[in-house]
Amino acid sequence: MIPSPFRHITILLFLVCGFVTGTGLAGDTVKYRQWIQEMKSASRGPFSEGIKWYCNDGSVYPAKAYACSRHGGGVEHGALGKKARTLRENGYWIANLLAGVDIERLLDSPDFVDRYNQLLIEKYLITADDGWILRKALFYRGAIQEEDEREGARKLLTAMAGKKEWIGPRFAGLRTGVRMLPHGEDTASVQKVRQMAASLAEQDRHFHDLRVKIHGSPDAGDAERVRQYAAKQKEPQKYLALAEEIDKVYRALPLPQLLRKDARIFSGAHWLQKLLTDAAKGYEANPYPEHRYAATAQLLAELRDALPRIHSHSARLRVLDLSLAVEADNFRQGTALRKAMKKATRQHRISWIRQAATAAYGTGLINKRSLIEAEKSLARLSHDDIPLSTYLKELNYL
Repeated sequence: MIPSPFRHITILLFLVCGFVTGTGLAGDTVKYRQWIQEMKSASRGPFSEGIKWYCNDGSVYPAKAYACSRHGGGVEHGALGKKARTLRENGYWIANLLAGVDIERLLDSPDFVDRYNQLLIEKYLITADDGWILRKALFYRGAIQEEDEREGARKLLTAMAGKKEWIGPRFAGLRTGVRMLPHGEDTASVQKVRQMAASLAEQDRHFHDLRVKIHGSPDAGDAERVRQYAAKQKEPQKYLALAEEIDKVYRALPLPQLLRKDARIFSGAHWLQKLLTDAAKGYEANPYPEHRYAATAQLLAELRDALPRIHSHSARLRVLDLSLAVEADNFRQGTALRKAMKKATRQHRISWIRQAATAAYGTGLINKRSLIEAEKSLARLSHDDIPLSTYLKELNYL
């Protein structure tokens, strides 16, 4: 018997990834797995009861204009069908929507860690499995209100960033959520994308499904979807202009520019401003991948260590966002280093392992104690002459 809280997570993976066959599952689990398959192909996915308004006073109304105007406001999104509700009642937290969620109540619930883990698994499956149970529902207008989802995710991640355990032992879990849950502020570029998509849908009714996708569940892949659509049109230019605008939204700033931009925002923490501006200067001082790999690894560790010193919870979230951008650059520099592997000396390779360990700590893959032990092991390798047995033993440990 798998212990809680891991049982539901493990069986959820069994359900969706085909790790086991029906003969090895309990009866309910076989039935649940069939329901998951049905949701994948259903036009409304898990939202079989249509669209409803969920008002702040707890009341629920059918979809119509201003339904919650006399009830303290609210949010509109898809209504879960009976099968989706049954799964959730039995601990399988599918079809997770963050719009309008009472964040403090969610965080205080005894099964929050379990629910959060399943939320991240679902986000992964939506990306990896062509939308998973939202495969068709992503094109169901009104089922998912992207701006409300982003606001809910931002509130959740900000609240988690304010909890000691989530910037401590659960740091990797929080950082994974920051990576996987869209939570950025709306920008002029995002608004322009929506306006352009809406305009095209008014002119071309066949573009309607893509317009719903772009409004409700946008991602970087929308640019390629629009280009594929444009390739079939007699006048593709207006569609290609939308694709280019989508690319602008997801195109990253050069790292030094991003570091200086965030440094200006943290005007109340001069030590953090200095950390970021010094990192930008250090990064620019040498264009070679070996230097920038080391610089980004060190910055990842420094950003993790900085979190407890930052009092603002929203500022902590911004630092986590910055950390993800630094990690992406660290990965690019590490990829470039592979070209130098054949000619690299033993000491070069050992230094790269040291930097990899530092980056692993900064991204939450290892903790401080593991980093310290790795550094001790690396110190034993940092001599010009060492016995082969020692070399192999330490490499095996690392």
